[in-house]
Amino acid sequence: MPELPEVETVRIQLWSKLKGKTVSGAKIFHPKSVAGETAFARKLKGRKLQEIDRIGKLLIFKFVNTTDLYLLGHLKMTGQFFVTDKTGKLVGGGGHTLSTETKELPDRHTRVSISFEDGTILYFNDMRLFGYLKLTDYAGMEMAKSRFGPEPISVDFDVKYFLTGLAKRGTSIKAALLDQTFIAGLGNIYVDEALFRAKILPHRLAKTLNKKEAMSLAKHAGKVMKEAILLGGTTFQHFADTDGTKGGFKDKLKVFGRQGQECVRCKSIIVKTRVAGRGTHFCPSCQK
Repeated sequence: MPELPEVETVRIQLWSKLKGKTVSGAKIFHPKSVAGETAFARKLKGRKLQEIDRIGKLLIFKFVNTTDLYLLGHLKMTGQFFVTDKTGKLVGGGGHTLSTETKELPDRHTRVSISFEDGTILYFNDMRLFGYLKLTDYAGMEMAKSRFGPEPISVDFDVKYFLTGLAKRGTSIKAALLDQTFIAGLGNIYVDEALFRAKILPHRLAKTLNKKEAMSLAKHAGKVMKEAILLGGTTFQHFADTDGTKGGFKDKLKVFGRQGQECVRCKSIIVKTRVAGRGTHFCPSCQK
């Protein structure tokens, strides 16, 4: 599943291609992807994009002089965005393991297309139909945002909130970090990497972390995601912009996917197990 750095990479990519463009129409190829909204195209037509915002893994499309309509987008497991120019050429995109075999759009996995007045088209593809594009009003947008906790990459991230929250949790520290209502944006890869950097075992109870450990974890959680954003993410191994830039953080991974290999710190062998229902990687020696 795409994580915060990947979704942020998509947001930046989409905004660079769609900034200030005005919607001319839309087509729905599968009603589930728009929550059955029958007036989807009509409500969007004539709207000019003002901003593409993000909280956690949720994209928020905002429009100029519009306070009553927002477009929420979530990639979930297999969602993808593609952008084509007026000639039909693919000029950008991002999502779950983008297929380089996609030559013509729409294709069999296209669920929604949004056209713009200059001929640009935004395609939403989703093989498993878990993702969505949802129209909502201001109250709905605020409600959606309220389901997310603060992000570790935020400059005003409240470490005291983090410390207090951990002290109340009887789950594993990995489960706590994966809870988007507690901390937004951390997914499986970056939880493993942050815990490794902070030298904390993923199956430790969250409430057993002392203040020093918790502060170290908060710092490394933010740092690892900021590094991933700068490198275009990890899981989008086929993501490429018009310059051919691909996500490069996979080359910086210290523990995730390295089971059976030597730890870069202590030379012990990296172990893979399951914690919080997810494949989990850690060093049994230097993580405590």
